[in-house]
Amino acid sequence: MRQTDYVILGLLSERPMTGYQIKRIVDLRFRFFWSESFGQLYPALRSLHAAGLIEETGADTKRSHAQRTYKIKQEGLAALQGWLARPVERESVRLEILMKLYFSHLTEAEVMAGQVRLFQEKHEQDLAMLRMADKELRSIVNDDPNHPYILQVVDCGLKVNEAYLKWSREALKFLESRGNK
Repeated sequence: MRQTDYVILGLLSERPMTGYQIKRIVDLRFRFFWSESFGQLYPALRSLHAAGLIEETGADTKRSHAQRTYKIKQEGLAALQGWLARPVERESVRLEILMKLYFSHLTEAEVMAGQVRLFQEKHEQDLAMLRMADKELRSIVNDDPNHPYILQVVDCGLKVNEAYLKWSREALKFLESRGNK
């Protein structure tokens, strides 16, 4: 199974949802560390359904995929729990900004500095959003057993974005020193 399948199973373990609802949650909750397209989600929903891991509730096959509601079956929960028990695969990070910096000797320092400033602005926005989410989540008394784990995910997002901003400031100083030569 693909990682997309486990994202779907995990979200369906919370409650039944449509494909559209799953996409929306991925875009809202996970956007700082994960992405899924409709082109990934709908084929995965079909294959999970065919494998007997999820089922449609009130199955009306005439509805579009965005309107069909799915729920996890016991077999799907078992598959999700099996995945949770396996070691994490090697993480891959692709930061285009670093690839551009690597080759930036081929352009003016100010061109690269502009790229770094854009990177910095995006992560300042992400950090502000995460700080608001963290504040709101910490103010909520929540007995859901998943709540403390969600806070840990947000904490990682805060720390990663803080590190990106620290690096951005250092990279800009470096590029400014290179621009004077």
